[in-house]
Amino acid sequence: MLRREEATAILLEERLSLTAFVNTIVRSFHLAEDIYQDVCVKSLLREEQFEAKAQLLKWARVSCRNRAIDVIRARDGKYEGISEEALETLLAVWSDEDDGESLPARDALAYCLGELTPNNRRILQLRYFEGRSGIEVAEFLGRKPTAVYQALARIHSMLERCIQMRLDLGGGGVS
Repeated sequence: MLRREEATAILLEERLSLTAFVNTIVRSFHLAEDIYQDVCVKSLLREEQFEAKAQLLKWARVSCRNRAIDVIRARDGKYEGISEEALETLLAVWSDEDDGESLPARDALAYCLGELTPNNRRILQLRYFEGRSGIEVAEFLGRKPTAVYQALARIHSMLERCIQMRLDLGGGGVS
């Protein structure tokens, strides 16, 4: 059985992973943070304790997904985001147990994304989080498609260099 303190520590440790997961559903970092916090509080108020870390994380992901859909439905009247099948696939592949090797890379990626300019973050958000094509991103931003593709190539290169540098410096953690 996990004590409440242990469960809290695990949820705090997995904050980035959980908020990233929620962000894929709600497409809003601030809303993802709010939902993550709601789920943390809900876990502390639960009468039933968790047996192990894997059980807690699976419960947290399902709770985050359900809460995210509820929030969108309350706000928009309906949910038209990622399909149920895609959400189930995300839940299945979002690792319940990390082998420890991906954590430094994930932390490095989070740090490096935070270092991007607002314009570059917006391009990535439109392209990858909203699933728009390069041409759609160009139309949305009022730019030529070649400019968007060049920007994406430059952003990928910057992220690759930044992540590698963070990993070389000792594990990628944010300092």
